[in-house]
Amino acid sequence: MNYIDIYKGNIGLYQDFVKEIIYTIEEESKSAGLKYADLKGRVKTIDSVLNKIERHNIKYPDKEINDYAGARIVCLFEEEKIKFSELLEKIFEVKWKENKKQKLGSNQMGYQSIHYCVKFGKNYSGSRYNKFNTLISEVQITTVLLEAWALINHTLVYKNESAIPTEIQRDMNNVSALLEVAQKVFDDSFNKRKDYISKIEKSTQDENSLFSLPIDFDTLTLFSKTFYPEMEISEYIQNKLIYDINKDNFKTLGDLNKAITNAKSFIENYKQEKPDLFKYSTDVLTKSLGYTDMEFRKKHGFAKVTLLAFEKFEKSITHAIKG
Repeated sequence: MNYIDIYKGNIGLYQDFVKEIIYTIEEESKSAGLKYADLKGRVKTIDSVLNKIERHNIKYPDKEINDYAGARIVCLFEEEKIKFSELLEKIFEVKWKENKKQKLGSNQMGYQSIHYCVKFGKNYSGSRYNKFNTLISEVQITTVLLEAWALINHTLVYKNESAIPTEIQRDMNNVSALLEVAQKVFDDSFNKRKDYISKIEKSTQDENSLFSLPIDFDTLTLFSKTFYPEMEISEYIQNKLIYDINKDNFKTLGDLNKAITNAKSFIENYKQEKPDLFKYSTDVLTKSLGYTDMEFRKKHGFAKVTLLAFEKFEKSITHAIKG
């Protein structure tokens, strides 16, 4: 029986192995609080194995090929690549590591992912893992921009760059340089946002400082976490609130807080009547604005039941005053 026949017989095992690698990365990422843009795995096809053997003149495939199983973690930012790199080294036994970026010269452009060859270590034992004892998986860590460049580059030229016409290779290198600049801009923006969030979080120590902050996504998030820590935040509703609010009338969190204070009785009454409509802290914010600001009420698109609740409570207040 030749090597390819043996590999064919083990493809099912490799498929199970990749699923377990992906599952482990998913669960460990959650535990570490890490988010990725995409996570995928694959098992090398017979044709892909044969092409690699021929392309690299491999004599001992069982010893020289380490990417029969493969996974790819796609991040948004360079900083996340480093964090996932640390995670892989923590949860797996690392057999080999290569940082493609470090191999590029100062005048070179190209794929800049981090490659690992890993296996399940001593921490993973028992019947679930024993069958994977001898198997190794390649794991690549890259970014969305690098992933796009690699996909298009491989579609045009696959992996035989020496066969590319010079003019086309120059164009591809130019694109790589532009994407590297774009990645740096995104990374810088990401870091600036982290610094901004860190700065505004300090304002929670002083209520006046907090209420003086302008209304934006991050300050609204801080407001909700400060005053409604037990409630979740709906990013969708929060973005819609920012779009619908009149920024001339509501410039700061203090302006928003006034609306919430004025709507306190309505919110308490309506929340008692319809608790299922107050799943998010953002529900409190929007309904407070809807009750106190007619312009926001018309623009935001409240459900009919909430519009009726506004009117009903307003009438009860008017009746109470007249009475």
